[in-house]
Amino acid sequence: MLRKLVNLVFALLILAGAGLVAQQLIDSREPLHSKPRTSEGPLVQIHTIDRNGADITLNSHGTVQTKTALQLTSDVAGRVTWVNPELMTGVILAADTVVARVDKTQYEVALAQANLALREAELSLADAHTRFKTHSPRHPQIRRAEAQVTAANAQIKKAETDLKRTDITLPVKALVASKQIALGQYVAPGSVLANLQAVDSVEIALPISQAELELLRSASSPVVRLTSVKGDSQWEAQLARVNQQLDQATRVAYAVAEVASPYEQTPPLRIGQFVEAHIQGISLDDVFRLPTTAIFENRFVYRLVNDNRLQRVNVNILRQDARSVVAQGNLAVNDQLVLSRLDIMTDGMQVRVDHTP
Repeated sequence: MLRKLVNLVFALLILAGAGLVAQQLIDSREPLHSKPRTSEGPLVQIHTIDRNGADITLNSHGTVQTKTALQLTSDVAGRVTWVNPELMTGVILAADTVVARVDKTQYEVALAQANLALREAELSLADAHTRFKTHSPRHPQIRRAEAQVTAANAQIKKAETDLKRTDITLPVKALVASKQIALGQYVAPGSVLANLQAVDSVEIALPISQAELELLRSASSPVVRLTSVKGDSQWEAQLARVNQQLDQATRVAYAVAEVASPYEQTPPLRIGQFVEAHIQGISLDDVFRLPTTAIFENRFVYRLVNDNRLQRVNVNILRQDARSVVAQGNLAVNDQLVLSRLDIMTDGMQVRVDHTP
């Protein structure tokens, strides 16, 4: 019994000592300092607008076409006695090149007969003057003889013209698109001998949207640069006109570019060639070029205002490409626009700016 009492007292002393040690440890620790809880907002990246105004390039494409297409016809009738061996489809011939000849025989006879008729009319006029001039300088016989001389001269001019037209020549420097004439063929006035495409200049019809049409109207002196499909050749063109009629199938307009002397370019710009076109020289003043990531829902941006708070600003997008947009809106140079996408973004929301380059 005594032994149990001793063990109990000993256990109580141990517990009391442990309690004293624990209390000393608690009393000796440093007091905790509490800090006020603050919300700094999410981290965002920004874009600073560095300038206003933008230069815009309209991209299009088209096929090179001749500005003037014409049909080579015969003005006289007869059998073809000679065809220029260079008259072949796809060949370019110079202006005034003789491409074929029609049998001249009947036209040489007609010219000889016209010259004979003139001599006879002149003799008749001289005889009339001798016989009737003393009676009246304007005697009917004299006037009739004068009319015969005039008619004979006109007949000579016609015969000379017909004889000259037996040599069929090109009116302009042209590419032969097709050929319908052959040696020994009989041709009549108006017969089509060949289809030609003038090569003094060519045109390229470039499709543009109605929105791009409005941008083009604001350009003072646009320049058109043409490139081959592979991009290894380039030509400069002039904007000749803008067609005012929309294509009924696609509802697009056409800007027509023109290139003078296309086959004298290096390399030649050939009829039928497909080219890419870049219309430059369109400058807008009251717009801003912004990164595409700064645009939300294609209609507004978020601008940072006092204390890095968000402000929503509506914009009107005029032009967009893969990396940037050209937009109008209530913006200014040095405005900071948010690029980051957050789960929640509202007016007045506070954010932190990520200055990491």
